Amino acid sequence: MKWYEIIVNTTSEGSDLIADAFFSVGCTGGVKIMDKNDVQDIIRNGSLWDYIDDELLQSDETARVSGFFSPEEAENKLKEFTDYCKEHELPIGEINITEIDDSDWYDNWKKYYSPIQAGRYFIVPKWLQQDCDKDRVKVLIDPGMAFGTGSHESTKMCLMLMSSEDFTNKEVIDVGTGSGILGTAALLSGAKSCYMCDIDSVAVKAAKENAELNKVTDRATIENADLLSKSNQIGDIVLANLTADILIRLSKGLPEHIVKGGVLICSGIIHARLEEVKKAFTEAGLRQKELTTMGEWDALKFIKE
Repeated sequence: MKWYEIIVNTTSEGSDLIADAFFSVGCTGGVKIMDKNDVQDIIRNGSLWDYIDDELLQSDETARVSGFFSPEEAENKLKEFTDYCKEHELPIGEINITEIDDSDWYDNWKKYYSPIQAGRYFIVPKWLQQDCDKDRVKVLIDPGMAFGTGSHESTKMCLMLMSSEDFTNKEVIDVGTGSGILGTAALLSGAKSCYMCDIDSVAVKAAKENAELNKVTDRATIENADLLSKSNQIGDIVLANLTADILIRLSKGLPEHIVKGGVLICSGIIHARLEEVKKAFTEAGLRQKELTTMGEWDALKFIKE
């Protein structure tokens, strides 16, 4: 299958915002961030990669963000994307679009994926053989073309906030599961069950594959759904790594899906929208317990009293 890659030159600070813009317009093929500063930090810290793109190191731009679209939607999505960036005054430079082969994109993308440590969790791509400390929860992942590889700050913060929770025999809900990292991590942490849903059928397929990869399919229910529209599931712990707009929309009905004393962990909130999200869930009857920040993003933990 052919895909179109829309490549945007931007700043290191703006790279996550550009990635979020791609997701906001419905990027079906996933997003890739190549940040020169990240690579240079790794080199300065003495870490080694098997592969570093020399073109990135020599580029005048700090970061490049790519969104992948099918041929049928590329032109319209490019306009939606540029309009979104202008409306939100995002730092976009030169934009290029190129046609690529699905297999070429996937194989090249894997070169940039390395294990990620967040709280007590250790996220490892399935094609790498790497052990972790016995006190950490190892989650194998094959992100495929779905969202949520674990490298984004919003996902890392969710995992960090999850690290202080006891999942033993808990009922868990993972809304907008993406590639299933959070729900799978909860099951590997001892959760009794996890209901995982996503509106993107590609993400649902990846989440099912990752649940099978980690041998937790017997406790996972994964379906293609718009938020919790298809479920009456009640959770002890609810995970929602989405965007501010979707979280605010979700706040109206989500408390009905959380037990009294239960926990909501939500992320994907840019700084400018933090107070709106806090207000929405507070008015819905939840009490803020914790706030964590990373880069341009915030994550919250609430308790239902």
